[in-house]
Amino acid sequence: MDSWTAGTRQISPVHHIQSELEIANQKRSVTTVARAVARPLLVRNDGSGPHLDALERVIDGAIQIAIAVAFVKSKGLGRIVGGLKKRLGAGAAIEMFVGTDFCVTEPRALKDLLDLAKSQPKLTVLVAKPDARATFHPKSYLGVGAKGARAMVGSANLTGGALQTNEELSVLWDMHLADPLLAELRAVFDGYRANPRFEPLDGVVLDRYRRRFKTAGEVKSRIEKEIAAYDADAFDLATLASLHAEFSSDREEVLALERRRRDRKAALVVQRQIARMAKIRRLSAHDRETFEGLFRDLVTSADGHRHLWHSGDIHRRGQEALSDPVATIALFELAAKVAAQPPEQGYAKVRKPAADIGGVGINMVSEILCTFAPKRYAVFNGNTAAALRAIGADPPRSVTLFSAEAYARACGVVEAVRRRIGADDLSDADAFLNWIYQNKVKPAAGKRTGD
Repeated sequence: MDSWTAGTRQISPVHHIQSELEIANQKRSVTTVARAVARPLLVRNDGSGPHLDALERVIDGAIQIAIAVAFVKSKGLGRIVGGLKKRLGAGAAIEMFVGTDFCVTEPRALKDLLDLAKSQPKLTVLVAKPDARATFHPKSYLGVGAKGARAMVGSANLTGGALQTNEELSVLWDMHLADPLLAELRAVFDGYRANPRFEPLDGVVLDRYRRRFKTAGEVKSRIEKEIAAYDADAFDLATLASLHAEFSSDREEVLALERRRRDRKAALVVQRQIARMAKIRRLSAHDRETFEGLFRDLVTSADGHRHLWHSGDIHRRGQEALSDPVATIALFELAAKVAAQPPEQGYAKVRKPAADIGGVGINMVSEILCTFAPKRYAVFNGNTAAALRAIGADPPRSVTLFSAEAYARACGVVEAVRRRIGADDLSDADAFLNWIYQNKVKPAAGKRTGD
């Protein structure tokens, strides 16, 4: 272990340490650091030595120790309490700043610190009150000796896992007493000490925190049970590949996908024709008839129309848009203009005018956008939502014209599915999701309801 000084005397807080050291040096002989850190070292919990070893090197021989951590647990404290007691017995002063946000710090660890502080007046423990605006989250350890200082700053809290087994990363380094960085570290601890957020640990503070910790534990237990139940029911994403293999081996689905691709190309031609009609100043009866024929080709197969959009239920309400041809044509023109923009931006621009047209909802808007830009915009309807929920995603529950942010998020999930299955575009991904709904989700729902 390092021997930073051959003896110690009572010292004041960090910012007064240098004058105290001058007095100490006059009265005692001082040895040099036995194992100085020649350069800053990365500390990981691997074969090169865990954080515990590095922290022991910070504590060893120090006559003033300052620790600021977000969390303290009994196992972590137990790993170093022997070293702390040794330094306290040698006259060192120790100051600890402990966070209580998220109720991770263990009351038992605080109780052990309080008991130690009662018998060791040179141990000061200050507890950070919770603050919703700013989490107290440092992991800083400073030891100051007669001729130098050593610090470890990084990711490791004072817990058993952080000191030995967790994936953590910190830096350990030595400093001269005149090092500007040491002055900065002292200033940080001075700031904590002066901050009214911190209060000395006593029986009242401990009991108040113990009550909050218990309540948080009960809530956490309930949430963990809910998450466990969700995980048990959640669809395993790893099975997407096997499902897609099943989908791809279905001859009828392969033919249907080819037909969908042909229809999407034909729908693009129709949509462009509708968008160009926006240039007509006043629609004649013939223009209205032309628009109606084009629009019906998209939404229905009745009366010889082609139903080029493959959303099954879109014809039921979608044909209401025929009663407002001017606004509907303008919507197609606008969608064509914004199709090159990211989903959140493009959808946001068409959402408001779409909401003013009867029969136009998220299904039609997303069909229009997907047809214009199938590599960017996803079709969204009830089938899409149900299939996404089946694979563990959390799509919007509503199939109305929800927010642009929600639509962009849905597009991101469909894009992730597309990448996983190697589909050409989001329209192909929608075909696969619709297959999941029709062949997996819907039959399972029917069994649950007894249909």
